[in-house]
Parts: sequence; C-alpha cells; structure tokens
Amino acid sequence: MTIRRMTGLAAFALLAACKPQAEPAPVTAPPYAAQITLQDTMNHIIDPEADVIWHATGTVSTTKGVVEYSPKTDEDWEAQRRAALRLLEASNVLLIPDRIVSQTPFESAGPGVYSSAEVQHQIDANRAAFNALALNLRAASQRLLAASDKRDVASLLELGDALDQACEACHKTFWYPAEKVPRPPARPPSP
Repeated sequence: MTIRRMTGLAAFALLAACKPQAEPAPVTAPPYAAQITLQDTMNHIIDPEADVIWHATGTVSTTKGVVEYSPKTDEDWEAQRRAALRLLEASNVLLIPDRIVSQTPFESAGPGVYSSAEVQHQIDANRAAFNALALNLRAASQRLLAASDKRDVASLLELGDALDQACEACHKTFWYPAEKVPRPPARPPSP
C-alpha cells in the first residue's frame, strides 16, 4: 500500500469519525398519572400544610392581656417555607387530570353539600373552573413562600387569609355550594 493511499484512508477514517452521529432517541416521560385521590391530597398534603401557615401567626387574648405570636426562630421560618413549598407543589397535583375524588364514596354531609359522586361530577363537568381555582392556590402559595423567605410577619398574617379565601372558593364551588347551616335557637335551651 502506498503512502498516498494510506494517507487517504486515514483522512477518510478521520472524516468518518467526525461525522455527526445520529441523535439518540428522545426519552419521553410517562404521562402524568394521578396516584392518590383528591380527598387524600386534601387530608394529607394541603390541609396539614395550610394549618402550619394558619397557626403560625395570630393574637390570643388571655387574662394577662393580649399575646401576639409569630415565627421567630430559623426553625419556625423553615416550617413556614416548607409548608408554602408543599402547598405550591400541591397546586400542581390538583391540575393532574383524571384524579378521582375518593376511593371510598361518601354521602352528602347535609343540605347543600355534595356527595363524592356529585363532587366528581362537578369537577369533571367544570374542569377549567377547577383548574383556575387550583391556580389561585398556587398564586397564594407563591406569595406565602416569598413572605416566608423575607421573614415578613405582617404579610404572612395577611396571606394566611388569602390562602383561606383560595381554599374556600374551591370548596364553595365543588363541595358545599349551597350549604345550609342551621340558625342557632333564639333562646338556648335551659340546662
């Protein structure tokens, strides 16, 4: 073999090695799949984390006077941040389609309160409205996270109310839209 031919083969091999390789096949993520019920999401994620926010600030009137409480330590503020993050992510969980309301059906708790089947029907029939309310929870959670990061007690107290409003708006739409709370008697019964 001649040097010229060897040089040509080497150049060809070098060019072949530099040729762009075929793109690897894209790895596709599986579609979102709801793994837990809406009731479990509420009972085990959203409600406990909302309670962390709601119980962090407030005022209590005692016999010794008014006591105000709020997060003070790094651990207190980290608990607020963790709760806000979990609420923020829970808003994404709510947006996953095909989530069932409950594994075990529940009946209406009273006049104007839906059963699990009625809640499911309402969500399925009004998915855009349900998603919009989940996005309200997301927005409230984002503001709570920012307040926690700034250690802003006044905002935390105010945003706890915004969180409550976001939760109640969804509940009043999809769970107890026409709840009838009995009026207390004009005169309490005697003992």
